[in-house]
This record gives sequence, structure tokens and C-alpha cells, in this order.
Amino acid sequence: MEFNSINNFNINTIAQQKAGLVQNSQNQNQNQAPQPQIQQQAQTQTQYINPSLMYDFQSAKMDNETILKYLQNLLKLPNSIEKFVNQLSSKNIDAKLASVLVENMISIKALNEFLNQNSSEAISKLMQTISLTLKSGSSDISQLKDILSILTTIQTTTSLNTNTIKELLLLYIPLNAPVFDKISQSEIQDEEEKEAIKNSKLSILFETINFSNLLITINESENNLFIDFYAPETFPKDDFIRITNALSKEANIVSIVDFKIKQPSKTKNETQNFKVTSDNFISSNALILSHLIIKTILKIDSDFI
Repeated sequence: MEFNSINNFNINTIAQQKAGLVQNSQNQNQNQAPQPQIQQQAQTQTQYINPSLMYDFQSAKMDNETILKYLQNLLKLPNSIEKFVNQLSSKNIDAKLASVLVENMISIKALNEFLNQNSSEAISKLMQTISLTLKSGSSDISQLKDILSILTTIQTTTSLNTNTIKELLLLYIPLNAPVFDKISQSEIQDEEEKEAIKNSKLSILFETINFSNLLITINESENNLFIDFYAPETFPKDDFIRITNALSKEANIVSIVDFKIKQPSKTKNETQNFKVTSDNFISSNALILSHLIIKTILKIDSDFI
């Protein structure tokens, strides 16, 4: 089993197994130049968008990572989870975002309200972009529709006050977001796991293709993050610890992992999925670590042979 650098996480294996967010556009003319007048009009009316992104939409070149950058732009988010956390403590912070950090802890309620309001504004802006793209003569707006679907999901989820952290983390994972369906609630049947979720500050219920269902709980004490990891014996825990330790060190986070053996699910998962639950307030380090853990598990599951 080989692992590529986490920074070069290859999503092709996953994307080929699912309905893709990014359409194969090799049959389209990739050299088509945008019309100057239309492009100038788009830049004037949609200043929140990088002009090069408008051209990419018209030539259907967007890949998943670029789409995420576009979504981050629309939602007024920085381009990494670490920058998002750092921005929370900045003196020159937007008033709406400033409310997310309360006594050095992230308020899930305030984060929910921030994402809800920004997704509503982003939908309005995207509708303008769709209109301008159609006026430019482009008939293929499938990617814009997919992005609209993602924004609608964020707005709906945050309106219902559910899984707010997951919606935020998905904006920092170069993965085909629409493949995440509703995760089964019946899979948590073990009383020890139920108790672990109840007592944890943050928990991640993960469905993998190769290792059945996983449960990760995170607790914090004296600036140390303690991870209880429930996984079948087949899960490569040494690789997980190695990757997680390296990434935690880069983020200046001290994490301690305790693996607990659990029986694999009787039914095989066809897709990858996860759900995040948490207390009303979590630390910035817990948010960053959950992002690192999810990326690492996706990588291990996708690279497994």
C-alpha cells in the first residue's frame, strides 16, 4: 500500500466511482476566447468573482479544487481551514465572522448563522452569474447548477441547524461533495460507541469503502487533543498515526491517538460519507484536527489496495 503526499491528494479514484461534479469536456472547444464586451460586463457586475473563473466556466475547465476556491470566494471564506481559524482572531475581522469566536472557542450557533447568511447571499450572486453566462452565448451551465445545488444544501442544512461543521469542512476538501448522502443512523449500535459520542467534544462517524464504518471522538485537556479511534483490525492504524502526527505537528497541535478495535459492519459501503457532531462550542484546534483526520481517512481509503 502506497500513500502519496496529502497535499497532492488524488480524487480521481473516488470521482470515477460516483456521479461527477466536474463534467468531462474534452469534446468542447477549450480554446474558445470570451467575448471582450461580455467579459467586461461580467467583471463590472460580478466583482466578487475572479475574471479568470468566468472564462473557466465558459470553457468548462473547472476541476474540483477550482470549484472549491470559487465556492470559498462566494461564501467570503479564506482558502484554508487554518486561515479561517486565524481570521477569527484577527483585529480586522468582519463583524459577522467575529461573532463566531466566543472566549477563544468556536460557537457552532454563530458559525451556523454565518454560513446560512453567506450562502443566501452567494446564491443571489450565483444567479447573476448564471444569467450573465447565458447572455454570453454559453448554453452549458451544468457546473454552475452543481455549485448552486451545493450552496442550496448549505443553506438548507444551516437553516435546520444540522451538521454545520461538516458543511464547513467540505469546503476545504477537494472531493466530489454531492456524493455525500445521508449517513445511516442505525450503524451506531454498540453501547460503548454511543457513550463515547455522548461524552466527546466532537465526533466523526465515517463510512469507508474498504474499512467499513469508523468512529473518531475528540476530547481536549490542557491544550492536548485526545482521539479515540474505533476501527476494524484491518484499518492501517500505523499509517494513520504517522500521517496525522506529521500534519498535527505542522499545525502546532498535540494529538494523542488511542485505537479501539470494533467489528466491521455486515453491509459493505459503496461510497464514502461522514457525519460530524459536536458540543455547542469547540476549540479551533479541534476544528483543524477534524479536518486533518477526515482528509487522512479519505486518502487511506482511496489509496488502499
